[in-house]
Amino acid sequence: MSEAPYGYHIVNGEMVAHPFESKVVRLTYGLSQIGLESSDIQYLLEEFKVPKRGEDYSYDIDENLHEIYVAGAKLLINLIQEKIDNEIFYLPVDKEKTHPIVSAISLVDIFDKFKD
Repeated sequence: MSEAPYGYHIVNGEMVAHPFESKVVRLTYGLSQIGLESSDIQYLLEEFKVPKRGEDYSYDIDENLHEIYVAGAKLLINLIQEKIDNEIFYLPVDKEKTHPIVSAISLVDIFDKFKD
């Protein structure tokens, strides 16, 4: 075993959870479970300057977890809003006004992200 997968390291020939990397793995999993794509997660990790493998692990990830999750939720809300905005159709109800109608299909797509 030359190198352990991210989240683990080799100690006395055994693969064990790495104290810092395993927290990053749990964080990325949690962010994926709320519906963020890997590119969104990568953006958040870079934005919050979470160290990559081999970089300085003095970063206190526990201190920043709340802010990272809040930023992830805000990002997800923005992504959903963009999807809604792209799916709005305007139907004329009289000659001077139109009312936005959100496509039922787009709402089904959006709510599918929140199913277990």
